[in-house]
Order: sequence, then C-alpha cells, then structure tokens
Amino acid sequence: MLNWINLSTPLGLLVALSGRVILARGYPKRPPAPNAPAVTIGDVVLLRADDATLARRPNLLLHESRHSVQWACCIGPLGFVPGYLAASLWSWWHTGDFALRNTFEVRAGLLDGGYVTEPHPPE
Repeated sequence: MLNWINLSTPLGLLVALSGRVILARGYPKRPPAPNAPAVTIGDVVLLRADDATLARRPNLLLHESRHSVQWACCIGPLGFVPGYLAASLWSWWHTGDFALRNTFEVRAGLLDGGYVTEPHPPE
C-alpha cells in the first residue's frame, strides 16, 4: 500500500506498460539495470527471466520482494533511486562490482538475487 501512496508502484506499472506487458513477466525491453534478470519498481517486478531460469533461481522473487519493501521504506522514487545509485557507486568504487557492497542488494540477499559473493578484505 505504501508503494501506491509514494507513487513507486504507478511508476513501475508505467515502465511495465512501456514494454507492452501488463504482468511484467517476460519483460521484452532492457530493464533499467542492464544485467539484471529482474528489476523491482515499487511493487512491480519487471522480470526478464523465463520459467526455466526461475526454476534454477527459486529465491529470485523473494529477493525482489525485499526490494519492494525498500521502495516503501525509502518513501518511493525520491528516496530509493538516489539511495540505490549512491550505494551502487559506493560498491563499485570499493569492489569494482555494483552489488557486492550495495546495502540495498546486501539487505535483499546477494545469494537470493544471484550475485556472486567473493571474499573481500574489510574496509
């Protein structure tokens, strides 16, 4: 409900419709995150993964549902988007990877999202 109020879900629906899909499953366009099999905007998951990929990665939708909660906690696009971008840059600066130290991805579950977790030295 919060993602409707903060306009994250309507934004996600607009992006899904721009790909000419209603349920956002089999999203044909390149999602806002180029290498991601799924992207969450509010309560909308833009899913490029097919059934076989989902069968191999059963926790992917769980990971994406955690991002939905993050959108709500960040009060929608005005908080989530800049926060996520800053966290991605921070992670890239320290690891050369946009996810490994991105607090949004870490809290959504790196393994559930399909991210490789390699040991890295503490900061």
